[in-house]
Amino acid sequence: MDGNDNQNQRKGHRLPVRLPYSLVSGSGNDAIVINAESINLSKSGMRLRTDSEITSGQTVEVVLLDGATANPVLARVVWVGKSAESDEYEFGLEYIPTSPHPV
Repeated sequence: MDGNDNQNQRKGHRLPVRLPYSLVSGSGNDAIVINAESINLSKSGMRLRTDSEITSGQTVEVVLLDGATANPVLARVVWVGKSAESDEYEFGLEYIPTSPHPV
């Protein structure tokens, strides 16, 4: 899987966590929603699994689907690969920091 090389470049410790997420790419009528499940999380990114195709370099809004009120997090897809156990895709996201002060 393409993600194996990136796993050695991790910036922080990852914790195994299985939670449902929704990823939104684009906006308005062009928005695409992809359902995914987390594999692990860290303070700088996350690894997820989905049965939908996703593209490296893509920017997405990540929304936790557990019923809690949470703000979407902006992230960039940094690698994509096929799962060794299934036909699903696994991919790594890197959070995109947002400025607390609008420009």
